[in-house]
Amino acid sequence: MNIWANLIEWVRKLFGAAPLLSGADGKRFGEYAAAYEDTGAVNFTAMISNKLAAFVVSESSAGMVFPSGELSQRDAFLNGCLERLWRRMRSITARALGTGGVVLVPYVSGGTVSFDAVPQSRFFITQTRGDRITAATILADSVVLANKRFYRWTDYYLGEDGVHVIRNRATTDSGLVSLQAVPGWAEIPEEFRIGNVDRLLLGFFRSPTDSREVRDLYGVPITYGCDCLLNEIAETLEQVRQEYALKRPFVGLDERLLTKGRTLPNSGLFTFLTGSNNGDLWELFDPAIRDSAYYNRLDQLFGLLEKQVGVSRGILTKPESRGATATEIKASLYDTYSLVEAVRDAAERAVEDFVYACEVLGNAYGLIPAGSARDGVVNIEWSYALIESSAETFSQLIQGEASGAIETAEVRQYLMTDETLPEARARVAEIRAGKRVLAAELLNRTLIEDSQGLNDE
Repeated sequence: MNIWANLIEWVRKLFGAAPLLSGADGKRFGEYAAAYEDTGAVNFTAMISNKLAAFVVSESSAGMVFPSGELSQRDAFLNGCLERLWRRMRSITARALGTGGVVLVPYVSGGTVSFDAVPQSRFFITQTRGDRITAATILADSVVLANKRFYRWTDYYLGEDGVHVIRNRATTDSGLVSLQAVPGWAEIPEEFRIGNVDRLLLGFFRSPTDSREVRDLYGVPITYGCDCLLNEIAETLEQVRQEYALKRPFVGLDERLLTKGRTLPNSGLFTFLTGSNNGDLWELFDPAIRDSAYYNRLDQLFGLLEKQVGVSRGILTKPESRGATATEIKASLYDTYSLVEAVRDAAERAVEDFVYACEVLGNAYGLIPAGSARDGVVNIEWSYALIESSAETFSQLIQGEASGAIETAEVRQYLMTDETLPEARARVAEIRAGKRVLAAELLNRTLIEDSQGLNDE
């Protein structure tokens, strides 16, 4: 029995639920994670994932927006949870694209909500209702104590009555043990129930790449189905390496140049010349390297890989020249832009579920004052620097503010990205108040000067 079949069997034993995947599926997900984490070779999956994650997250911001303009204690709590998540959002996005998916698992520790970003290879879906996941088990943690490895499992189940059950168990390789066996797990309850819940208390950030399967509960890496092409690229890179290694220049020397008993240095630059066509005592061998042919081939393969992944030129290849207008820029990058938008959509759903889970846990553990109302909604301001210039975006914001479509505070937020909307509103109010005071002072000074001028006359 392979390790993944063994893990699936543990889920059945501990929680009486059958994961909706096979041992072969689990092994495949583990291979996705191992391939993304491989640092021993040129890693194109990691390279493309990180480049796309930069397009998705860079210059973007997330926070709670408060229509009333007043920040309640509940909203402040949720805004803090969201800020902690967003600090790691670029690396989480890259991992989701590189491995197929990441599960955002909030939990309460030390009087606050923290979270783990768990790879989908440790996420075992056990029940669905339509396209919603309603039960799953996570291999949440593992530690080694006294040369023995302990595993902590967390099971999530949402009943049709809206009661959410969270169960925790600990095991070793040989069997079930108490959570008390590991000091850091001693305070974790074996079972916890929360009522009036409408979704599983976690966020599943799945890569939007098509798995080409009828039932696609899990995600697949951004380079899924590209193995043949990746192998061909690796082969060409090895040929380039050999080309440079085998064609090092050297000087061939006739034996007559050396006195008896003398030897050549070990640098590899010199070797004995056993015969020469022109009778010279030495000859330089410096064969041309066929780099142009190899790199043309690599450029073709990189272009094919970009097409198979579904992005425009410029991820691995030299970017195409872009036009001057936003329409021309968007047209040249449309494939990449479409994929970035799909990733952002997946990220938004995962973040919404994560914030909801934080609110439910905050209520259940008394971290949010009872009776405080939630006024805020999750708002992610995505950057469009990929397809338009910052000057053009700012111009659009100014026009929107002038027409009354947006408020001045939103324009300020674009310039001061660290400010929340309430902070921007407060600062705009201060600036306007200061301008009114200054205008009144100028008016008063003008009136005084005019009065003095009349008196002088």
